[in-house]
Formats: sequence, C-alpha cells, structure tokens
Amino acid sequence: MQTGKLSEPALKRSVLRQFYTEPARCRERYGADCAEQEGREGYVSLYSVANEVPGFAHDPGKLVMAVSNNLWACGARPDGFLVSAVLPETYEESRLRADMQRIRQAAEDLCAQAPMQRAAESAGVCVQTSGRILGGHTQVSDRVREAVYTVTGIGYARREECRQQVLLRPGDDLVVIGRIALGGTAALAIGAEKELRARFPFSLVERAKSFEQQMDVGKAARTITRFGRTAVHDLSFGGIFNALWEMADRAGTGLEVDLRKIPVYQETIELCEYFDANPYYLYSAGALLAGTVHGEALVSQLAAQGMEAAVIGRATDGNGRVIRNGEEVRYLDRPKQDEWYRIAGRI
Repeated sequence: MQTGKLSEPALKRSVLRQFYTEPARCRERYGADCAEQEGREGYVSLYSVANEVPGFAHDPGKLVMAVSNNLWACGARPDGFLVSAVLPETYEESRLRADMQRIRQAAEDLCAQAPMQRAAESAGVCVQTSGRILGGHTQVSDRVREAVYTVTGIGYARREECRQQVLLRPGDDLVVIGRIALGGTAALAIGAEKELRARFPFSLVERAKSFEQQMDVGKAARTITRFGRTAVHDLSFGGIFNALWEMADRAGTGLEVDLRKIPVYQETIELCEYFDANPYYLYSAGALLAGTVHGEALVSQLAAQGMEAAVIGRATDGNGRVIRNGEEVRYLDRPKQDEWYRIAGRI
C-alpha cells in the first residue's frame, strides 16, 4: 500500500463494503467528509476524524483544522474535539506538553468562529462549550517511532442546513472556492525554506509560507450554508482532481471541467515546477468544491464578502469525467496518491 489515503478500490472493497451492504449506500459513503447521526430538536450531529496533515507533522494543531474543515463543508459548526495520542518510549514530556498546547490553541481559535452554544441551548440541545477538548486517550507504545495523534471533531447542524447527504446533480455548476493546493504549497515552502531561498525571490517564498494562514474554510462554508441547496466537498488529500472524482463518483454523475479556470496561485505553480509536482494532485486544505445550479450567483455572493471563487465546469449525465485544456481533451484518472508523499523525501 502507498503512503497517504487508502486507494479507492481498497477502500470500497475492504472497508465500505464491510459496513454498508447496499451498493447505493456504499457509493454514497465514498468521499463523504463526515459521519452523521440524528440529534435532538431539529439538529444533526456530525463527526470527522484526522490523524495526519501532509507536511505538518510538526504541528498536531493542524489536525483540528482538518476535521473542522470537514465539518464546515458538511454545514456543521465545530463544537468540540477528542484527542488520542500514541507516543514512542523516547518521547519527551516537554514535547508532549507543547503538542497539547498547539491542539488546545487551534481548538480555541477555530471554535471561536462558530458561536452556536446559545442558539443550541435555546433549542433544547445540550452541547459543550465551543473550543473545549472533550476528552481522549494517551499512551506510550513500543510499536511506534513517532508520535501519532488522532483528532475527532464533533459538530452540529440544523437538519435543513446539513449538507452531508446533498449530492451533486447533472446540470450543477462546479465551483472552486479559494485556490487549490494552498496547504501543499505552504508545506513545501516551510519544509524546504532554505533550499527555496537559494532559488526564488524572498517575497515568493514568504508568500508561499503565508498560505498556511489560509487553510481554514469556515467563513466560506458559512456563506454557502446561507446560499441554499449546495453539494460541498472539502479539498484536502489528493487535491482538486481527487476531489472531483470523489464528488462525481459518490453522486453517480459525470463532469466536464476547464483546466484553465481552476484558480491557482503563481507561487504554487513555481514551487510545483521546481519539485516536479502536479498541483492538481497536491494537498489543498483552504479550498472547497461546490456543486450548485446557480454557480455564478454563488461566486458573486462570495466576492461581495471578499472571497475568491470560480466556476470551473459542470456535472453531466453518465460517467464521463472530462478535463479540457484548450483544444486538448482528456479523462480524469482515478484518485492518486497525494503529490506531497511522492516528493516528501526531497524536503
């Protein structure tokens, strides 16, 4: 098996089919950002889990960001987190303390953007105070060489706002909110800073590093919630191309995408060319993929709030997944390993 997300065939064959025996249900679970459970008084509970963020192993707080992005994409407000840690015997307590401080700070920062406590209580729903670490488990094991953290995010959504079961439909516009490969670009710039400074202008490297501060999608997701019925997928592992496949495959649709309309920063292009990486398969925390019948209206609404978005194509009938680049036409490949893992040995 390759490092990174489990391959699509293995995931469907050895994981999803063991839990969901109905083919339609199995397909709908593929590519889902969260799990959900009916709550009380018109609310739905959602859960998301992360144990790695490509390029940010030094900062377990990024796991909080990752699960929060998934929850936001499903229409939920992050409300609390469970933390699990498996540590090697050589791990120092001072490092553990620093890791936990990063996780706590990330939880407080992200949950501060989702003040739903009062609204939930007024509706009779009992939830924890935003930003609280609800619990977890910590142990030392001789089976690991590095610390392994797992963060489970818990969120709540009003039933009418929950997007977990909203699927792409033929005719929907495909909209990218933000720019692709932000997380991967930041990881490259931070991990290979010294090498890149010898090759690129100081300002380019600094700007690429600053993309780390743009990896939260909460503001955009809240705007989409107010927009109406919209299928949303968090861009993360495997980048935009993997996300397009997952979103279309989950819904059973085809798609047509104009490669030239996919928003990407020049800094990303420069660094990907230097490392011989494909930006369309690079870790893309900081962006969302949405499907809606009113793509341009969504773009305009986001622009009015200072956020970038672009219509890059549309969903179609059938299973054809076409990528156009000028006169060149190709078909989208099945999900691939995130480019970060292929080039990480050079960083």
